[in-house]
Amino acid sequence: MCTGLLRPDVVWFGEGLDPEILNSAIELAETAEVCLVVGTSALVQPAASLPLLTRESGGVVVEVNPEVTPLTEVAASSIRGLAGEILPKLLSGCAD
Repeated sequence: MCTGLLRPDVVWFGEGLDPEILNSAIELAETAEVCLVVGTSALVQPAASLPLLTRESGGVVVEVNPEVTPLTEVAASSIRGLAGEILPKLLSGCAD
C-alpha cells in the first residue's frame, strides 16, 4: 500500500508547463469554435493568450467573470457574475 502524498494535476506558481500539454492547448484553441473563459483574471501567461488564439482563428470568446479583464474587449460576449450562478443558466439556455 502506498502511503505517499498524491500530487494534484495542477501547475503551481513558478512551475513550468508540460510542453506537450501546452502545444495541445494551443492547437485546440486555434481550432475551437468557442472559447469559454470563466472566473480568471486573464493575466497569467501562457493560458491568458489561449482565448486570443481562438479569436484570431475566427472563433468566438465568451467571458464569465465578476470583474472586467484584459479579455473583456475581445470577447464576443462578456457576462458579469459568479461562475456558480451564470454557468447553470448558460447550460440551460436561460442566461440573463
